[in-house]
Amino acid sequence: MSHLSDLKKTVLCALTGALTATSMLVAPFAGASAETSARSVLAANAERAVSAPVAKGVQKLVRLLPELASRKVVYGGDVDGPGVSGVKVSFVRAATGTAQGEDSAIFDRATGNLLQLDLVPAKRAKPAFPTDQQAKTRAKTFLTGLLAGNTYQAREVKKEAGKLTVRMVRKVNNVVFDDAYDSLVSFDASGRLVGLRMFDGRLYETVNPAALPSPQRVISPAQAVGKWKGQRPLELVYLLPEQEQNNQTAARLAYIVKDGVISQEHTGSALDAFSGKRLAAPVQQTNIVNVTGTGETWRAQTESEARQLLRILFKLESAKLPLTVRDEKYADGQERRFFIWGYFPEGVADADKKYRIGSFPEGISQAQNQHMMLETDAKTGRLIRFVYKQAEEQGSTAKTDKNRDRKGAEALLRRLVPSGSNQLRLADVGTDKYTTLVADPLIGGIPVYRVGQMEQEGMYTITVNAWTGKVEEVIVKRPDNMVLPAPSKAIHEQKAMERLLQAMPLELTYIHQKDRQTGAISWKLGYDLSFRQTRSHCFCGGDGKRDTTVYVDALTGQLVVNE
Repeated sequence: MSHLSDLKKTVLCALTGALTATSMLVAPFAGASAETSARSVLAANAERAVSAPVAKGVQKLVRLLPELASRKVVYGGDVDGPGVSGVKVSFVRAATGTAQGEDSAIFDRATGNLLQLDLVPAKRAKPAFPTDQQAKTRAKTFLTGLLAGNTYQAREVKKEAGKLTVRMVRKVNNVVFDDAYDSLVSFDASGRLVGLRMFDGRLYETVNPAALPSPQRVISPAQAVGKWKGQRPLELVYLLPEQEQNNQTAARLAYIVKDGVISQEHTGSALDAFSGKRLAAPVQQTNIVNVTGTGETWRAQTESEARQLLRILFKLESAKLPLTVRDEKYADGQERRFFIWGYFPEGVADADKKYRIGSFPEGISQAQNQHMMLETDAKTGRLIRFVYKQAEEQGSTAKTDKNRDRKGAEALLRRLVPSGSNQLRLADVGTDKYTTLVADPLIGGIPVYRVGQMEQEGMYTITVNAWTGKVEEVIVKRPDNMVLPAPSKAIHEQKAMERLLQAMPLELTYIHQKDRQTGAISWKLGYDLSFRQTRSHCFCGGDGKRDTTVYVDALTGQLVVNE
């Protein structure tokens, strides 16, 4: 049962936080006390009604924001990630109104703690935002009202999207906590408090001061900067855009922070405040290999070309299987063509077949129990993805052979990479059942990555069934024509480090580290980049291969922050 629950959460997280309506109960605050209204909601439907803690959370919010006292309260349902999970409550302005597009909040089901607030900003011809100092003071008062006892310090104030947002940084012993403990409070153009964001309810987390390292014996800020520079925390890379470009794909030359910026509880360049050693997690083991490409070009725009590609590159015959050809166009202008061979269960639509690879109907022969798919660029025919699945025979005695799989994958790579010598950074990110090799090119010793690339992906990704030795998936993300800036035009690494420190100087920080098996939290005291320009993030699914949230443009020296 717990497995199904975890699976459900994962799926909902991947769908970017769908709202599951479990109840729709309405209770007015107008004309009745908040306490009476909460009791009436609970009594309306005891089995499905909102919990008592959430009702109390609503009461507290109404006391802090009296403007909500005249609204109807609509209890919606459960919200499950990413970043926040709880019960959604809407505050409806009119007696006959609906919750859609209205003011809303999310509360923790068990505790009733407010996790997120979204009020509709007022529209004013002449904005009257509070001053920065007024916003900081009101934000601190609001957070203190939610939970007394925590000390927050106001940091930067940013005006964007019609809102003024204050970042509130939690502090203990005059040392800031890492950004998972930050809160963001927003005001609209009329000066109303209209928003609250935090990471997964960390505002309310009780931290035992005795568990925190004392900052009395740490190295000095100047020593930390020297050790930080000496460990060369930046890496020069080529960054390709996330989306394909029509004729030529222009790369950006950038200095990125090694091991990520926000893929863990600290930036990849954080230092232990006592020893000066890096706090970065162990990096994935990779090997650098040289592969001599055959220079073959793999394209398929017609059925005949697709069958020939299968035969020559993957040694597969498809003539005895039914074929579906389907084109898809996307909002960014890309077009894909899918060639899908094989039998599917009755009722599977053509549009769904690419999601049902490996799902076979009953009663067909073993020879028919196989699926093949080619995904190509509809405009050029360039191979993007190959998938192969065959029904496993009962009682198979096949044995795994990782060495065989790797040799087969490298032989396939020779036929996929450009002609001549190719240097690749190679890693096996697979399991006991599958060998998954990800390969990223190095050009002139500089690695090439796509923005948004996941850890389980490469410019070339090859997955081999470790039991049968058959290639089951190939993904090619390297574009045909790359335009790469000359490395000689890049600013010096030392200058890039200086630019980063100017914008985000090292700051003494309490960093929490969570044990993945036990869930226990331990605390480190570290010097980390004062990374307060970006709000806390929740990562659902795979980890990014290279974090481009913060980097230095190697040609202009400009610091780039992607929020």
